[in-house]
Amino acid sequence: MLKQVKKKKQRNKGITLIALVITIIILLILAGITISTLTGDNGILAKASEAKEKTMQANAEEQVEIAVTGSIGTDGKIHNGNLKTNLDKIENITGVPNEIADNDFPLIVNVDGYDVTIKKDGSVMLGEYIAPGNPDKTTGIYKEASTINGKEGNKNNPVIPEGFKPINEGKANWGDGTIEPPGIHEGLVIEDDEGNQYVWIPVDGVLGDNGITVQNAVDGEIILGRYVFTYQGGINISATPSVPGGEIVQSRDNYVESITGGGNTPANNLEGFIDSVRTNGGYYIARYEASYGADGKANFKASNGYVDQYGVTPTEEGYLWNNVTQPNAAKACQNLYTTINSDLVNSYAWDTAILFIQNNQDEDETPYSQQASLNTNLTNTGNTGDIQCNIYDMASNCREWTTETHNPTTNGPCTCIGGSYNSNFDNPNYRNYRATTIGGTNDTFRSILYL
Repeated sequence: MLKQVKKKKQRNKGITLIALVITIIILLILAGITISTLTGDNGILAKASEAKEKTMQANAEEQVEIAVTGSIGTDGKIHNGNLKTNLDKIENITGVPNEIADNDFPLIVNVDGYDVTIKKDGSVMLGEYIAPGNPDKTTGIYKEASTINGKEGNKNNPVIPEGFKPINEGKANWGDGTIEPPGIHEGLVIEDDEGNQYVWIPVDGVLGDNGITVQNAVDGEIILGRYVFTYQGGINISATPSVPGGEIVQSRDNYVESITGGGNTPANNLEGFIDSVRTNGGYYIARYEASYGADGKANFKASNGYVDQYGVTPTEEGYLWNNVTQPNAAKACQNLYTTINSDLVNSYAWDTAILFIQNNQDEDETPYSQQASLNTNLTNTGNTGDIQCNIYDMASNCREWTTETHNPTTNGPCTCIGGSYNSNFDNPNYRNYRATTIGGTNDTFRSILYL
């Protein structure tokens, strides 16, 4: 009997130890669950911290919103002085300028360690506002290619190349949404960091694509092609090439846009240019005829934008660049940039720009293809008063070299086009052949850009 009692006691001890181990395991599991619930990415502590963070962010944004709301006058606009006063009342705020100016917008301030952006239109957003193209805060120059609104590019929403900024009569802040860009058909202007300016030519289609003919241009579309215009300004269908690459017969001379040239310098990549226009819905043409820099040295970026700041008389920086041969003009225009293609204007780009201008003229104006030069003496770049769709002097001042070839080449393989100060006979559509060695006082050039 004693043996049986001892065995029973031993058995009871074993059961107690097992129960203890199980209990400990259960407690450990419960502790793990509790710790997991409290910690981790989705834990109670993390959720509490996240809620606190969002509350502080919302508080920072709200304080700025209150300051902005109190700074808007009866005209619905922010009064910068009032905004300065109201922002300074916020505790733990940094980034407020000593004096707030219009070009400080979008204005980024920091409240309790959180960035808050104030736009000129009075809207407030948490974080730093990044405008389309990520423009430089000071210069407005785009750090990356983008449209003005950041959406996909097309003929009415052109891509602004990296290294350029869109401008509107000297103002370079389209990107923040505070200034509406002019209508595309008024001539959208872009500018690089040296002041060289170009105008966007929107294109509805390319001659020969998907049944597009010259008749489409006659009907009012902007079709990339080469054109001969009548004296009334209409398109001369019989003289205008019906297919890409066809010859133009003008004044008993033949002109063709050849990819090989005929003694002149041809387009750097004509097929690439046409394909770009087809894909992107347009191209850029230099706003001005080429000029020299203030130091008298050749500015190899044609159409120096410093020469005419919206009606201001050109300064010493606006000397016209003439007496240049066609090969040297082509050399000056090619490879100007690394972010966009550049070349001497080709006949497609020139004629289509004339079509674009003419389609956007008032009915009572002289058709631009027939416009005589507005100046009788040679003048500096952009100073003749000849401006259409923000493009200067295609009818005035100087004839301009193109990459088009005159045929037969023995008579002179190079082609000038456009108006001239010393001839009332010339107009923007008038072609004239030259030898490669000729570069007179009334011979200049302009460049084109394409994506």
